[in-house]
Amino acid sequence: MHHIVSEDDIIVDSSTIKSNTISLTAKMIFVLICACNMVQNAIVGGSNNAIMTTLETGFYMTSTETGLFQSVYELVAIFTYPLVGYFGDRSGRKVRWISISMGILAGGFLVMSFPHLLESKRGKPPLDPRIVDHLSLCNPNRTINVCTISNNLRFLSDLKYVFYLSNIINACGSAALPTLAVTLIEDLFPPEKAPIAQGIFYAIGGIGIGLGFLATSQFLKVYTYIKKPLWLTPVYSEWVGAWWLVYALGTCISLILCLFLCIFDIGDRRSKYLIQQKDTQNALNPSYLLLSPTKNTGKEVTASDRVLFSRTSSSTTNLSSSANVVSNEYLDDEIIVPVDTSNMTCSTTTTFTKLKEFLDDVFSLIRHLLLNLRFMGITCCAIIEALLIKGYLAFLSKHIEYQFRTTSSHSSVYIGVISLFSVIFGTPLGAFCVKRFDMNGRQCAKFCCIILAISAVIFLGLMLHCREPTIGTTHSMPVISTPFDDDFYDEPVIQADLIDKPCEETCRCDMNIYEPVCDMKNRKTYQNPCLLGCKRILKGQYTDCLCLPRNSTVFVGRCKERKCTINLMITLCGAFIVVFMSCCVIVPALKCVLHSVEPTHRAFSLGFKSTMTKTFGYLPGTILFGAIIDRTCKTWVRGTCGFKYQCKHYNNKRMAISLALLGCGFRSLSALFCAISWYAYIRKPDLQEKKRTSRQHSQSLMPELTETVDS
Repeated sequence: MHHIVSEDDIIVDSSTIKSNTISLTAKMIFVLICACNMVQNAIVGGSNNAIMTTLETGFYMTSTETGLFQSVYELVAIFTYPLVGYFGDRSGRKVRWISISMGILAGGFLVMSFPHLLESKRGKPPLDPRIVDHLSLCNPNRTINVCTISNNLRFLSDLKYVFYLSNIINACGSAALPTLAVTLIEDLFPPEKAPIAQGIFYAIGGIGIGLGFLATSQFLKVYTYIKKPLWLTPVYSEWVGAWWLVYALGTCISLILCLFLCIFDIGDRRSKYLIQQKDTQNALNPSYLLLSPTKNTGKEVTASDRVLFSRTSSSTTNLSSSANVVSNEYLDDEIIVPVDTSNMTCSTTTTFTKLKEFLDDVFSLIRHLLLNLRFMGITCCAIIEALLIKGYLAFLSKHIEYQFRTTSSHSSVYIGVISLFSVIFGTPLGAFCVKRFDMNGRQCAKFCCIILAISAVIFLGLMLHCREPTIGTTHSMPVISTPFDDDFYDEPVIQADLIDKPCEETCRCDMNIYEPVCDMKNRKTYQNPCLLGCKRILKGQYTDCLCLPRNSTVFVGRCKERKCTINLMITLCGAFIVVFMSCCVIVPALKCVLHSVEPTHRAFSLGFKSTMTKTFGYLPGTILFGAIIDRTCKTWVRGTCGFKYQCKHYNNKRMAISLALLGCGFRSLSALFCAISWYAYIRKPDLQEKKRTSRQHSQSLMPELTETVDS
């Protein structure tokens, strides 16, 4: 039986205290940080990916520029994640850091919506039906073109720098969640419940990504301005959805969460709560001893005289000014001894010395992690997975949109549903397996290796594709696919001065306009209705086309040469299985990382791992996948006013095969790195496995000791 001394000098039996009791404050903090994780993932992981094609249309951004929009977030996060993890962990006030982070995120979301306000004041020309008819329909007396009425398009293109600034702010505000929030869960919950809580935390983050896609898809169905022409619908290329509404909503929610975190747990109130939790742990730990108060000082032990000392002198300790308590938050081997704190003084050091000590500590920890094969195996796996996931999430919506000829809102719905249900069932399943089978680091590495190897084979099922339609530049000549040489993108395929045609010269068509129309009789798609000599449009149907027989039907949009519903369903099911298996390994991989390092290094190791994954995974992921998708382009047309080129027609078969082989290769490489970590765990077991072996050995010796004492 173990006893502790309370502040009222009352002896309390520690056996009456329940170790698994979680206070209401801890539950509220957990709920709030889960809500913060959902909002951050919904905007940064969901909405930012769902609006990429919308930004290209509304602000005349190229795929390279939208890819840079994604990469600038990862570039800034490389530096902010480890710094926030280090200083936030040393300060001890993790909840306060998370609260400040949500305030920064609110500012980043607000900046993201600024381009809409600037766009409404200056930039996009009004979509007047008469102007649109004058540009896209056959008109021999044409006197203006797109460049004539759109003299502010360069201004719209320059607004991309505001988007970059927004993601820089978001990267600073997001740093506390994957580092401090994860370690905070370890502090709030007992060891046997922490994996489940972490699984819920990551599952809610994944749910946030799915909800971000779904919410953005609904906003994209609404026109970006309050007033719109009656003829304008989402099927038109001029349609730009209300992408900015989701960022305005995210700003409000982030501010509310910031205020709630400030109210529930900051400053002294949080310190008292942690001291209370620490005292409870001390009471239940048989390694704590209460020494006689008269042996050293000759006076009673008071709350102000209690100091926690570690038997490991090399460990770092934190001083709590509220109760004069020096505590080691990570080590369980602690004793309570009375000391006289009246003569304690704080030593002062120069700024240079502190900086040198800080750098020495950081470089020493980095060297220790780089030589840790268990940690580096899982970290390299995380790098490959980050590269794969970031690239697919950034361009999967565009892939589905062009591959199966869906709208931007529909493709966002598909991705949102896949992400939502995969995370809802996948992440908790992985956490359940860890708890149910009481997995240690070695078993978690083995589990991740098997799951990733199976999903690598399923990636090959994503080779299914739909045949792309033929795009015509005249009423009689289709576009010829470009050769896939090194400089095929230097010149556009469609150029007005290279086309020999009778109707286009009469109509004075503007080849800067890309508004595909379908000739239902010939089942061919053309670049714009002017090429067919169409003079009128009514409810999405063009009439009076000079280059077609009378009573011919021409509709807005590309021709669907054949139904591709089955391939679409199979592809979506395969994508669901792949994402589901990816979610299953989140918690096992996290536990594998946490058990591969010393407890005092966990926060820094998570920050270092995040830096590595962002530097070599997230950062080049969008650039790599964007380059691969660009290599599958068949038709490059001159951009608006001739200063840009845009791909309007892709080789669907080449795109599907390229992405499937790339995914299979990267996923196989991830499984290989997990196998390396698994092998390292076999050679050097983790601390949990050592404790389990020692406990089993002690239990086996207890009957023998009992018999010896009885005899």
